[in-house]
Amino acid sequence: MQIHITEEYLTGFGPAMSRLFAIPWSERSFLMIFALVGPALYTLTTYGLYRQIPLAGFVAWFIFIGPGIAEFTHFIFPLIRPGIDPAIASTISQDIKGTMIENMPNYYYKTTGRFYFAGMYTAILPMIPGSYAIYRLTKEHCRKSIDQITSQ
Repeated sequence: MQIHITEEYLTGFGPAMSRLFAIPWSERSFLMIFALVGPALYTLTTYGLYRQIPLAGFVAWFIFIGPGIAEFTHFIFPLIRPGIDPAIASTISQDIKGTMIENMPNYYYKTTGRFYFAGMYTAILPMIPGSYAIYRLTKEHCRKSIDQITSQ
């Protein structure tokens, strides 16, 4: 997961999202959420699962689906026309809703001619454990359901 976060940071994921959707998402807020808060949440969730706290199960499913399965969106983002200056290939800096966002890259395929978006090369890495966890949990749930039906 941290390899993926590193690629996103080095390639300007937060500012790229800012440009794509015209939202104020700075490098600092990206780092706070994904490099600091995220790993702390994952650690607390692991502890909660160990202690069999139901809320931890809910958070775990959010992690499996969100940062796990939803990473495929990195392959869709280069096809979406940016909300800010889509025809300009170079990075730009602009005030968005009162927040100055520096160095917003443009990864729009039609402008750059390159099919890439920040974090795309390593996006599959968090998808592997997320998909596997969903598969295992679903398989176990089905097994328990069948056992319950056959024992009646």
